[in-house]
Amino acid sequence: MKKPKLLVVGSMNMDLFIQGADRLPELGESVLCGEYGYTAGGKGSNQALAAALLGAEVVMVGRVGKDPNGDRLIQELEKGTVRTDGIVQDEQEQTGLAVMLLQQDGRYVSYVALGANRKLCREDVKKVLEREMFDMILMQLEMPIQTVYDTYVLAKEKKIPVFLDAGPAMQLDLSPLQGIYILSPNESETKALTGIYPGTQEETERAARQLYRMAEPKYVVLKLGERGAFVYDGKKGAFFPGFQVEAVDSTAAGDTFGAALSIGLCRKQGLEESIRFAHAAAGICVSRMGAQTAIPTEEEVSAFLEKEETGERK
Repeated sequence: MKKPKLLVVGSMNMDLFIQGADRLPELGESVLCGEYGYTAGGKGSNQALAAALLGAEVVMVGRVGKDPNGDRLIQELEKGTVRTDGIVQDEQEQTGLAVMLLQQDGRYVSYVALGANRKLCREDVKKVLEREMFDMILMQLEMPIQTVYDTYVLAKEKKIPVFLDAGPAMQLDLSPLQGIYILSPNESETKALTGIYPGTQEETERAARQLYRMAEPKYVVLKLGERGAFVYDGKKGAFFPGFQVEAVDSTAAGDTFGAALSIGLCRKQGLEESIRFAHAAAGICVSRMGAQTAIPTEEEVSAFLEKEETGERK
């Protein structure tokens, strides 16, 4: 099967993670935790590596500093067969840094210093699109919003479908993204965009309809954590339950879900089968610690699904 060719435009960060928090601190309070460490991350970088591991040919467009963190982020992508010739090492900026506090239930909060990600621009994207074609473009919001809009304009000129993972959570004017292929926020991102938290079936459907009115994508895909996903196409919506796994760290799970869903759709596997593939990839991811270190390969996802089909995973 021919590999889908994906362009990922977005953030690259070094993640400093701190494990073992039993709750979030109040202002002025310290919470004692366990271990800490550094790992490659950033929503764009995570998407790129996930897409490569899950079976796509991937080119990354991003910015890092000309520093040890930037060098390491590029090396980690290259290990995963991501092409890095679209990455700019900016001598005037630091590499982005995310400080992540991991709770014992696998959820997390983070503070992100964007660093060189702030300088990611239209010209960085245009240089790559001028020399080659792609089946789909994936992007997120950990970069200048104008670059998000500009990337969509460039993609439309070349008739390339665009998948927007609408994170991190923020209020955003979606009107410049009219007609985008997929708009995919998680629960907190959905609330930031619509004012509606998709906690119940009625709220989920109402939020999806509102997002559709705001951007008129082909699909709104709401990521609902352990509840699965809800897909709305402007006429009807459907829930797609995920797989039951023991979650230890949800970092990069949404990025992995989006990458896997994009691959399935590029392969013309159909929406239901593509979401099943994406749920399996994200399910494996949340069952492991770390960001990029937790992302599964295509072979691991296939084995997971085969065990699910035969009942061996029960």
